[in-house]
Amino acid sequence: MASMTLKKKPMTKEGFRKKWADSHSQLELASSDPLRLKYHLQPPMGWLNDPNGLCQKDGIYHIYHQFVPFYPDLCSVFWGHVTTKDFIHYEYHEPALYPDSEWDANGPYSGSTFQKDGLMYVYYTGNIRRTDRPDYDYITGGREQNTVLVTSEDGFHFNEKQLLMTNKDYPSDLSLHVRDPQVFAENDRFYMIQGARDLNAHGSAIVFESGNLTDWTYKLRFKSDKPFGYMWECPNYLKLDGRQFLIACPQGIPSDGLNFASENQCGYFPLNWDSKRTDYELGDFRQLDRGFDFYAPQVFQDESGRWLLFGWMSTPDADYDCEQTMAHGWTHAMTVPRELYVNNEGALCQRPAAELQKMRRSGDCRDFKNRFRYDASACFELKVRLEQDAEEWELLLRESAVLRYKDGILSLDIGGCGSGRAVRGVRLDSVHDLQVLSDTSSLEIFVNGGAEVFTTRIFDSMSGLKVKFASDHAAGSMEYYELTV
Repeated sequence: MASMTLKKKPMTKEGFRKKWADSHSQLELASSDPLRLKYHLQPPMGWLNDPNGLCQKDGIYHIYHQFVPFYPDLCSVFWGHVTTKDFIHYEYHEPALYPDSEWDANGPYSGSTFQKDGLMYVYYTGNIRRTDRPDYDYITGGREQNTVLVTSEDGFHFNEKQLLMTNKDYPSDLSLHVRDPQVFAENDRFYMIQGARDLNAHGSAIVFESGNLTDWTYKLRFKSDKPFGYMWECPNYLKLDGRQFLIACPQGIPSDGLNFASENQCGYFPLNWDSKRTDYELGDFRQLDRGFDFYAPQVFQDESGRWLLFGWMSTPDADYDCEQTMAHGWTHAMTVPRELYVNNEGALCQRPAAELQKMRRSGDCRDFKNRFRYDASACFELKVRLEQDAEEWELLLRESAVLRYKDGILSLDIGGCGSGRAVRGVRLDSVHDLQVLSDTSSLEIFVNGGAEVFTTRIFDSMSGLKVKFASDHAAGSMEYYELTV
């Protein structure tokens, strides 16, 4: 390792602090952007992506994330760190992890936190990209994906990094793409799941087993019967209401009508697995979000037992130029926290965390027939319940975003405010309820109790905004709230 040439020199905490101290103008530029979100997590400046290490400790939620603070001038990757007690007011801290060792000099990539006996075990992928040869493809050569562990008693101070595994410790038929560890406990044993790509460009999730959280042995591999994408990023295992699910982000999925509109997908497989065994059953993959901007979610259980999810409000293949916000020196954000539950059909559903209701102001609740209309602010919540099936309706959101149900297809059209993006949709037999969360430059739309979700960034004038529903045969009730942090 000592002789390799790295793409970037490691950046220490001292180096970060010095450069950050010289960044007042960049921070002011970012904070002055009218597109800054009001109640979503976003970077103070620079680039944000995958949520990492999500947990609650002693009543405080710790939200770590991939963070490139000086993007695009210096592309060192850190773990950003934010805390909250209510999911409304957030406090930003210095990065939790730095690219400061020989195992992660090109970035501490994504990972998760597992807590035991008051200690936080933080697992992540240490990324190394060599530059000593020009012919590296960074799939079978030139890359290292190291599994690294740090521990913490409080979520702010971390002990010395420990190297747990390197690529030679993973199955020999895998490429150099193995990353994003999540650790969980089953039957008094510990398991680590990681996303993987094999030498035939087939994605999977590999599982290791341990009795002490530091020594790991390969156990099995979750994969679909037929190849499904070339890489499964950010795998998450959860057990909810007696059902098991494997969340993953398969890359390289070809579009299929309304399905898989993005090359990089995010969804879940129903799973049937006894952790004492190596056989399992994977059900059919189902998308978690139908919008333009959702990827790399991470789930965790809080101290009350809720399963919560944050997602990255973008995608690796976003077909717009780093958002319009880059003119102000920042880009990307997180979704709102979402509580997971299983509906009567066995689907994994999402709904906004209940804490967000504390932002509601100026509420109006009423019944309607066929139509309703509001002059809207940029930050609002809208809930609509349809009491009878309406075969066709249209809901204008803000300036030009349109949610439309016609011929059994629910579509979101952001052609007028999507920075080049147009329409996404899903086929549904009926729509019986909607919940919309609007922020300055985002929409999150939960359909039929969150069985389907549309998440997207939008960029409109934020003036003269409206909410307008129209149908020839619809009746129901609605709630409208302005939201204030």
